[in-house]
Amino acid sequence: MNKIVVTGATGLLGRALVKILSQSNNVIGTGFSRAKPPIEQLDLHDQAAITTFLDTHQPNVLVHAAAERKPDICENDHQATIALNVQAAEFLARQCKDRDIQFMLISTDYVFNGQSAPYIEGAQRSPVNFYGQSKAQAEQAVLAVSPQHTIVRVPVLYGDVEYLAESAVTVIAEHMLKHTNSAHDDWAVRFPTHVEDIALTLNDLLTQTRDKQNGIFHISGNQSMTKYDMAVHIAKILNIDTQGLEALPEPSQTAARPYNCALQDTRLNTMNIVHQRDFATALAKVLSQHTS
Repeated sequence: MNKIVVTGATGLLGRALVKILSQSNNVIGTGFSRAKPPIEQLDLHDQAAITTFLDTHQPNVLVHAAAERKPDICENDHQATIALNVQAAEFLARQCKDRDIQFMLISTDYVFNGQSAPYIEGAQRSPVNFYGQSKAQAEQAVLAVSPQHTIVRVPVLYGDVEYLAESAVTVIAEHMLKHTNSAHDDWAVRFPTHVEDIALTLNDLLTQTRDKQNGIFHISGNQSMTKYDMAVHIAKILNIDTQGLEALPEPSQTAARPYNCALQDTRLNTMNIVHQRDFATALAKVLSQHTS
């Protein structure tokens, strides 16, 4: 049994990691502004607090899921983005190396420019926005600390949200419930992935020998769709007339988005570690918790 620390445990992915990993491991979740027992409060900008926390709990694995993930917010506050996405990750990686703790950084498909999909684990990083740049810097910093650390790249995520705006997928449903007619990006190709599939995959990966856990891994759903495609699925789930949906052929966000960052998970496939679920079925279950 591993003793695992999960940062960002109050977030969408973090909650799923704590839930799934706790079934066969001793898991300690940390958060900050939303942390309530049993989640422990830990300020990732406080280096002394981090070292005290690690020395007190002495985990053998740390999954770093805390990050600023909204590209438009990252674009408007570079300093805060670098502090959390890069500097905190590098400090944690160094502290974990010093204590022989397996460090796993949750990264993103946005480290790629979206022009040469699918991307294998060793593909060259080429981000088009500051969020992607910050995560690319974090990856490089973590692997420079130790090539024995782990990078886990994931695409857009969905799952059991606390409120519909919590994920880039379910926020589409919130918008559609408020507006009879709505327009959605029909340009960028995405691969929505359920957070529990990420957690199940990491749980399996942690059963492998330590030498098989290092380096870069890709975890991704296998159904490609634009936000407009997702909106059509959502309309059918919520019994909303699809005639009110408009497809936008060009990107409209503040921060640039890559076109298609499909992640090819070659390493996990060789280990026979694959967790997938049907998007429409899984999303219907998620939305049922927030709509009557």
